[in-house]
Amino acid sequence: MGIGLKHRLRPLVAHIKLWVVSTFPRGVGFFYQFFWKPKRVIDQEIHQRSKGQRSFTFLQIGANDGRINDPIFPFIFRDKWRGHRFEPLETPFNQLKILHKNTPWVVPVKGLLGTKEGAVPLYCLSFSTKRWATGLSSLNKAQLETQIASGYVARRAQKYKDVLPLDKESWIEAKEMPMHELNAWILEQAQGRLDLLQIDTEGYDHILLEALDLEKLRIGMICFEKLHIPKSPFLACAAKLEAAGYRLVESDCDVLALRD
Repeated sequence: MGIGLKHRLRPLVAHIKLWVVSTFPRGVGFFYQFFWKPKRVIDQEIHQRSKGQRSFTFLQIGANDGRINDPIFPFIFRDKWRGHRFEPLETPFNQLKILHKNTPWVVPVKGLLGTKEGAVPLYCLSFSTKRWATGLSSLNKAQLETQIASGYVARRAQKYKDVLPLDKESWIEAKEMPMHELNAWILEQAQGRLDLLQIDTEGYDHILLEALDLEKLRIGMICFEKLHIPKSPFLACAAKLEAAGYRLVESDCDVLALRD
C-alpha cells in the first residue's frame, strides 16, 4: 500500500474502529475477556485486582480520545469499570463522548483536575488536532518546548502530513481551561475512594502526586507516567507513596503504586 493511500485511509479506519467500539461495547468486552492477555507487568497487576472485583471504580486524568494507546481501555470494556475520564481539549473530548455513548457507567468530563480551582493555561500545538498532537498537550509549557527542541514534533508532523508554521514561536498556543482541585473532587464525587487513579498529563504527573492527600483518600492503585518526571521529584513521589503503604511496580514508561 502506498504511503499516500495509507495516509488517506487512516482517518477512515479510525472512524470505523470508533464506531464499532461505541456501538458494540459488549462485543468489545467479550473480545478482551477471551482473546486478550495483558503483557506488561503493570497491566498484569491491574488484571489481578480487576478480574475478581464485582464493582471497580476509577478516575482517569488525561484521557485524550480514550482509545488509542490507552492502557486501561481493555479493562474498562472487559470488566465494566465505573468512573470518570477527564479530557480538556474539544476534539479528543468529542471522540471520548462518542466512545462512551452506550456505556453510561463511564462519564467523560471536559476539564482538568489539578492543584486549585479556576482557569489555567493548557499548552497545545497550534497547527493540528490529530491524536499525536493533542496527546502532547501539557500544563507544563517546558515539556512541550522540549518535544519541539528534540525534533520529535517535526518528525511526527511529517509522518502525519501536518504543515508546520514557518514561525516556530507560533507552534505553541495557550488555551484557558477550567480546573477543579483534585482532592476536593475525589472526596465529593467518589466519596474519597477509588480502585484506580490513572494519570497521564505529559510532565505534570508529579505535581498531581505531590498534591494528593493520601491520608484522606483511599485509592487502591495509582498509575502514572514516569517518562517526563525529573529524577528528584520522581524520588520524592516514590518516597511519599511508599510511606503511605504503597508498593511500586515499574514498567517501560509507567509506574503503578499498589496499596495491599
